[in-house]
Amino acid sequence: MQKEVTRMIRIRQKFDDTCIDDVGAAVRRQFKRPEIRSCVHAGDRVAVGCGSRGIHAMAEIAKATVDCLLELGAKPFIVPAMGSHGGATALGQCEILASYGITEETIGVPIDASMETVPLGETESGIPIFFSKPAFEADWVLPINRVKLHTDFSGPIESGLIKMMTIGFGKEKGCNSLHLQGTTNFARVIPEAGCCVLAQVDMRFGVAIVENAYDHTAAIEAVRGSELFSREPELLQISKRLFPRIPFKTLDVLVVERFGKDISGAGMDPNITGRSSVGPVENFNGPAIQRIVVCDLTEASHGNGVAVNVADFITRRFFNKLDLKATYANGLACCNPSACQIPVIMETEEEAVEMAVKTCRFIDHAHPRIVRLRSTLNMDEFEISEALLEEARAQSNIEILG
Repeated sequence: MQKEVTRMIRIRQKFDDTCIDDVGAAVRRQFKRPEIRSCVHAGDRVAVGCGSRGIHAMAEIAKATVDCLLELGAKPFIVPAMGSHGGATALGQCEILASYGITEETIGVPIDASMETVPLGETESGIPIFFSKPAFEADWVLPINRVKLHTDFSGPIESGLIKMMTIGFGKEKGCNSLHLQGTTNFARVIPEAGCCVLAQVDMRFGVAIVENAYDHTAAIEAVRGSELFSREPELLQISKRLFPRIPFKTLDVLVVERFGKDISGAGMDPNITGRSSVGPVENFNGPAIQRIVVCDLTEASHGNGVAVNVADFITRRFFNKLDLKATYANGLACCNPSACQIPVIMETEEEAVEMAVKTCRFIDHAHPRIVRLRSTLNMDEFEISEALLEEARAQSNIEILG
């Protein structure tokens, strides 16, 4: 029925495609830096943090990091550093890591997924801070994470190593404590919590990853704990320059085929859609969108559909894949029950798109402005309606594929 609404045309956006082909070699080069190599001592028990995000080549990066530690005589182990994800259970968090290819068998070291935490006291403003007990009891902690725009707030420090140290390693208890402050305050809260954590936890260095617009690894850098607060904002600026956008000022309907935790912490990236589960995205420079349709939930989400409340319509297929327990655990741990709310359910994708167009106000219903994305990670090729064709042709970085 979507074809009855309007004919769709496939286009290709061209972005900076700088990338690292051999991520393992890139990790090993970082370990050869004298200031990094000297951080590792024989016999060190190192808690290596891996998160719940769908980072390109994450298993290979984790494996190379662990192998380098082993070669230097350390005794690394993996800790799932993902707050309340995985239903806030040890088994659920291990399942998420396994879906990315990270298991004890593939990485070659133990995984300690205990949800037990230790209190680290309070921040300057009185926020209680908690940290994974197995990681705290290690000699030191090494987080591996992607540095990128956050889905709910903007600031000099957003998603990255510092957020993993505070929320990821905080497990459910630490995640909940920080989210009680409201994500709109995270530009202040995350650095404040980071100072508290780093004052008590030995983080000699972490492995920071930056991805390009094609979801491929653009940079891998070992960042020392002493330089974290100065270097991470610089890496964030690099990530922002590489970040893709929808190249139109207004849309009537955005159709997103795949929604999930392996795509974005919010299922689909608010920095592309302009909609966050906590409200409008600050400093958003993308299109104004009247209606959003979400078609399917990825298998790697394990039923967690948190933040789907930003959509106006979902399909029956999406709804049937929802695990409400996992969704509620994530949303409630983030102190955001609204993120668990379910949009209007339509039986089919075609009916959802038709109703989305029908309910738009003050538009040309005969020529709706529609963009259809595979996901917010797939911004290089997607479909547009005929009403957007001339605008697309006027942009030098867009190729019309037909």
